[in-house]
Amino acid sequence: MSDENVIIMSSEEMNKRVANFKDQIPNKTMMITQRMEGYKRDIYSIIGRGVSEDVNTKPAIADSTGFNVVYVGAEPGNGSALHTHPDEVEVFIPFSGQWSVFWNEGESREEAIIGPMDCISVPPNVMRGFTNVGSDYGHLMVLISGNENKAVTRPQDIIKSAAETGLTLNDKGHIRDAAE
Repeated sequence: MSDENVIIMSSEEMNKRVANFKDQIPNKTMMITQRMEGYKRDIYSIIGRGVSEDVNTKPAIADSTGFNVVYVGAEPGNGSALHTHPDEVEVFIPFSGQWSVFWNEGESREEAIIGPMDCISVPPNVMRGFTNVGSDYGHLMVLISGNENKAVTRPQDIIKSAAETGLTLNDKGHIRDAAE
């Protein structure tokens, strides 16, 4: 039985859809918070641009129909500052290490500690962040739903602290030097 919608792909075509980790280069300024203490991390754009604030982000696999994949590597005590995604679900799956995925601000803050191959799915519009709470450098896979991801939103104190490191966002949500 054959299906007329089935596509036959050559190895050459499929190789454009392969991302070998050894060939990936982390983006150290994909987000304005990456220079801040506690938020320093390596971000690898694997599939799709996701919510990158760096216009020069080049994912290993550009075609991202319905989702984006990012790998994050961080030393203990580092991760992502609180932020929201207005329309996107964000899923966290550690490859290594122990990670705190936290949500809500202030006294409402909650957290889940997850380890290798555990998973947490955070719905849209929930303020969230994550931190490597293990004792070694760890890797975390992040999946973000959607094709055209909107810019993340952050608490004003995070935006102000990022500006003190020299990074702000322009009116399109892209990174610019704070001195500009």
